[in-house]
Amino acid sequence: MPAMPKRKTQTIDQPTGNAVAASRVLKLQRWYLAQARDLPWRRDGESTDGKPGQHLYSIWLSEIMLQQTQVATVIPYYLKFKSKFPRVEDLAAATIDEVYAQWAGLGYYSRARNLHKGAQAIAARLRDGRGWPSTRVEWLAVPGVGPYTAGAICSIGLLQREPIVDGNVVRVLSRLDRIAAIDAKMSEIWSRARVLVESRGARPRDLNQALMELGATVCRPKNPSCLLCPVSVVCEGRDDPLSYPPAKKKAVVRAVSEKRFVVLRKVKASFEVLLAQNDESSQWRAGLWDFPSTAPRGQGSARLVSEFTSRYQVTVHKVSREHQVLLVGGRAGTCAKSAADGTWFALNALPGVPATVRKALEKVRHEKI
Repeated sequence: MPAMPKRKTQTIDQPTGNAVAASRVLKLQRWYLAQARDLPWRRDGESTDGKPGQHLYSIWLSEIMLQQTQVATVIPYYLKFKSKFPRVEDLAAATIDEVYAQWAGLGYYSRARNLHKGAQAIAARLRDGRGWPSTRVEWLAVPGVGPYTAGAICSIGLLQREPIVDGNVVRVLSRLDRIAAIDAKMSEIWSRARVLVESRGARPRDLNQALMELGATVCRPKNPSCLLCPVSVVCEGRDDPLSYPPAKKKAVVRAVSEKRFVVLRKVKASFEVLLAQNDESSQWRAGLWDFPSTAPRGQGSARLVSEFTSRYQVTVHKVSREHQVLLVGGRAGTCAKSAADGTWFALNALPGVPATVRKALEKVRHEKI
């Protein structure tokens, strides 16, 4: 395993706490320092490279990307995003389409919109001389930042005694203390997480990352590796771990049927596609560019060249999308940039589009038109 970057000494007050919590904290922290995965945002989050706030940008970005998304999926997106927007000011100055283009395929696009709005809010603070948000309250004022993300940034980036509660932490703490009922606000879990982070010897950065790491790699939803757990001897739920946390009701999956028109035209030796931008009322694709849902008007002769159906699931929506591929006639290079039903884009210069649009165009590319 690659060595983690050399960490800075944490100067943190040491309040008293109960002995059980303190014992768990020390075991978790020792385990984390020995077993932590080498992840790019952990390296970036512990090194500022001489740029104030740069580590906070890395932690914030990674936490937003990791919401409901697995680590292995996030890593290439994080690296690509940081390469395109290395500073928060770069992200703030970008257009939302540029942000979508880097985010495409990661899903839950409201995260990208809030990240962009948050970058603009932070950039405004920096211009005003207020600096980066430095408290939980200030981070909660940043668009898209909730209690978990604020706690993660404050504990990991600012070394503050703030608890965090995500799915991994809920699972670890509910098993440790055999919590059979969890209310909607997860009040008891938050309370127990705070007891840990406020215990004697707790290092917020290491402790909170240890809880998340344990849930991701050892205390898994299925097939937990209890023999490898550093706190198994004090885990009240170790004899029946799969009963904790209590099972949630499965979300109702809605079937959605759609029809889209993949309208192409040939300009010189290459093709362009007609796309329309979804308005802000769209349920899960607000602001993204997509194929028109109605046949184009005023485009001259249009020839049907292909039909196919894509099936996929987005959150609780099971989508069946029928595509009709139309080739529009007309003299090359004479059509206006915009049409009544959308805007023309070169296939190698797409704006922010969902993954399903890119996949559909890849399918079309391989067909003879």
